[in-house]
Amino acid sequence: MDIASASVDRVFDYRVPSAMQEPGWRVRVPFGPREIEGYVIALSETTELDKSKVRDIAAVLDETPALLPEMIDLARWMQKKYHCRLVDALRLMIPAQMRGGRVREKTVRMARLAVSRETALAEAERLSRRAPVQAAILKTLAEGDKTLAALAEMHASANSAARALSSKGLLAFENKPIRRMPYQSLMGDGSEALELLPAQRAAADQIGAALRGEPGAPFLIRGITGSGKTEVYFESIAETLKLGRSAIVLVPEISLTPQMVQRFTRRFGPLCAVLHSRLSVGERYDEWQRIRAGEARVVIGARSAVFAPAERLGLIVVDEEHELSYRSETQVRYDAVEVAEARCAMAGAVLVMGSATPSIVRFHGAESGKYRLLTLESRAMGELPEVTVVDMCQELLGGNRSIFSRTLYRRLKGCLDRKEQAILFLNRRGYFTFVSCRECGHVMQCEHCDVSLTYHMSERKLKCHYCGYEAELPKTCPECGSPYIRHFGSGTQKVEEEVHKLFPDTRILRMDADTTAGKEGHLKILSAFEKGEADVLIGTQMVAKGLDFPRVTLVGVVAADATLFYPDFRSSERTFQILTQVAGRSGRGERKGSVVVQSYQPGHPSVRYAKNHDYLGFYGREIGQRELGQYPPFGMFVRFVYTGTDGAALARHTETLKAAFDGYFETHDRPLLLTARPCPRERIKEKYRYEVLLKLALPLKGDILEDLYHIYEQNRAAEEFSVMEVDPVSML
Repeated sequence: MDIASASVDRVFDYRVPSAMQEPGWRVRVPFGPREIEGYVIALSETTELDKSKVRDIAAVLDETPALLPEMIDLARWMQKKYHCRLVDALRLMIPAQMRGGRVREKTVRMARLAVSRETALAEAERLSRRAPVQAAILKTLAEGDKTLAALAEMHASANSAARALSSKGLLAFENKPIRRMPYQSLMGDGSEALELLPAQRAAADQIGAALRGEPGAPFLIRGITGSGKTEVYFESIAETLKLGRSAIVLVPEISLTPQMVQRFTRRFGPLCAVLHSRLSVGERYDEWQRIRAGEARVVIGARSAVFAPAERLGLIVVDEEHELSYRSETQVRYDAVEVAEARCAMAGAVLVMGSATPSIVRFHGAESGKYRLLTLESRAMGELPEVTVVDMCQELLGGNRSIFSRTLYRRLKGCLDRKEQAILFLNRRGYFTFVSCRECGHVMQCEHCDVSLTYHMSERKLKCHYCGYEAELPKTCPECGSPYIRHFGSGTQKVEEEVHKLFPDTRILRMDADTTAGKEGHLKILSAFEKGEADVLIGTQMVAKGLDFPRVTLVGVVAADATLFYPDFRSSERTFQILTQVAGRSGRGERKGSVVVQSYQPGHPSVRYAKNHDYLGFYGREIGQRELGQYPPFGMFVRFVYTGTDGAALARHTETLKAAFDGYFETHDRPLLLTARPCPRERIKEKYRYEVLLKLALPLKGDILEDLYHIYEQNRAAEEFSVMEVDPVSML
């Protein structure tokens, strides 16, 4: 049943039409006094119910099954893996527009002949003198149906002439559904293919052998930035299509989609479909329909594209597999990479994951034989850029209080003088990171969240990046009344202003959450930069990965330390990954590139290894630290988060749950950690957040996760929102 309630999270028996030979149909069924939508997930000749009490399905809602058999199996797997309701998993696989009778197909008004072609041509000859427009329309329609818009382009009076022909019974009108193809203008003819380098060919051949035989273990490609992983993907997809199968390509963020879509659609043309959250509901529905009908056999998209209804699935590619954006933090807390692995296993498909900086956990899996490792050690064009690390403490001691070091200033000036392009990376949007009082130290906080407000210069507002709260910049401190209000840190707006001050004639584009609103926000900025309409691109994580601009010869990392000291065991890994990825945007063409990394912690291992593009060195150190502390992949975290307006009640709920877990572990191996506490970010959007956090040693013994889930369910506080998170994306 399409009802999100635990009380009906089970299978109900109904009598199906005799013509229904397979599961997967969306139907409307009587349920109590009303009719609701549901999904046929299995067919059986028998039932445990009294057959006289089994009710008939009221209606079948689609012309074909909406769910492939493997997708039903995948939903059941997700129900068990992520402890979600089955209907919540099934909903991920169906466009929202299909549910609740909200389908609104886009149609176009068509004109067609209502008589035979011969009759139409004879009538056209008779009308040619006294009604030449009518005659012309009949001759045109004799060659094929046309839209009214196309007829109107022929002659100003075409619409009235068409109505006259309709009244004579010679012409008929009909509304024809059409597919909205949001990226049709980017599509090529499928002719762009490059000769692979030896290392690329070796990787593609291994994947091709798996496609033609037994899929085997998933592949993990570790390829340095610019090594041509995408060309390996292309070759693998082309082989998949030759075998009559379909492919799905996952990219981590919407910001990567425009350039990736351009490259894939130029190669595979109309066979490509695109799925991501910035599409309108109508566009998303039409793309889903193209995939379901087999019109599109290469699907490109963000996390949710893993659920695309691609039949005869042969390949799933996960680009930048290390990205945390593949993890959902909404209703079903799933990992799209895990889901892709499960779906490939069910469909007999090949999984290929790629990254210049693979996640520590998955690279360890490759070392232990869970994945097959493929490596690309050299760039397809050019060399890896030279990375210079600048100690900003020394800059400050030398009297430089600018946000730019002297080294970065000189490199940027040289880059602009040579008419080359530069990318400046800062992992913060806004103007200043926070605003505080120099007299008493009070920091301007959000009224609804336990976070500081960020100053946005263009709107002269303080903003919360969690709940959207806005406030005016105070003239005096609200705590002590002092007029000495000071801004600290730098955001993308501040960097943009500083570049304008230093280089007034420089053309600048800024790419962050404030400038990329709307479906085509990213595409417009990236297209303008690619065409050379700007000299400098300033951005947050959106510019750090996946982008390929041959004229970029300088990357400046304005503040490398932003993610170093988060209260999260992955902070060092994330910092190394993002520094390595953003450095890889430089020197991807014929000209040698350079990178300047500004840091107050130049000796930190994440910075030192990123300077040398040394993934294996960083991995070796980090995996040793993880093993000592029994962090993933040697241990795992399980987190139960309670959210509500009454902090005291939440504290009681978490203590109750902790006590229940303490009782359980009296007869089981004790966890490495078990604590009940406020979350590090205790309040967001006026809701308090408390957690019970466990750290468990791996491998787990028995069904401990199932046991913990059942204890949690038994002690769930009905009046509060709570979730169970296994290896959560964020520890904050």
